[in-house]
Amino acid sequence: MPIGPSAWQLNGRQDYGSGPINQLEYWQKLGMLKGVYGAIPKGVVWNDPSTGSLDERARIWLDINCAHCHRNDGPASSSGLHLGWQEKDKLKLGIEKTPVAAGRGSGNLRFGIVAGKPDESILLFRIKSTDPGIMMPELGRTQMQAEAVALIREWISKM
Repeated sequence: MPIGPSAWQLNGRQDYGSGPINQLEYWQKLGMLKGVYGAIPKGVVWNDPSTGSLDERARIWLDINCAHCHRNDGPASSSGLHLGWQEKDKLKLGIEKTPVAAGRGSGNLRFGIVAGKPDESILLFRIKSTDPGIMMPELGRTQMQAEAVALIREWISKM
């Protein structure tokens, strides 16, 4: 399944040469989008602290980069790790959760997330890795995203 944006991630203003306009409305005017009805919620921007709290920004990053697989009906549903922004269950988020099967992807660590201890958390270990057998997300990257690692490290540290 390809990684792709959600409408709420695209619900923002962009300048297309004649001043800022909501890009979803603009695309609808151009006929690129059909069936955009009602108010679309707007997500926080993961790398812009002025748009939301640390928790909201970390959760949005996880939603964008991980929840396409780690959700109830996703390819990684059997992991029991559900990383959508709306998830409320701490165990499903990986907090104090042992992995179902991570192999060397666990880095010999015991839990998905150890609150207050990012370096003991499998989630951060996998996000930091560039090893194809360990890294998450598995697709769409060849480098570690330092800003994201810093965000997730801080999020776990402050739990």
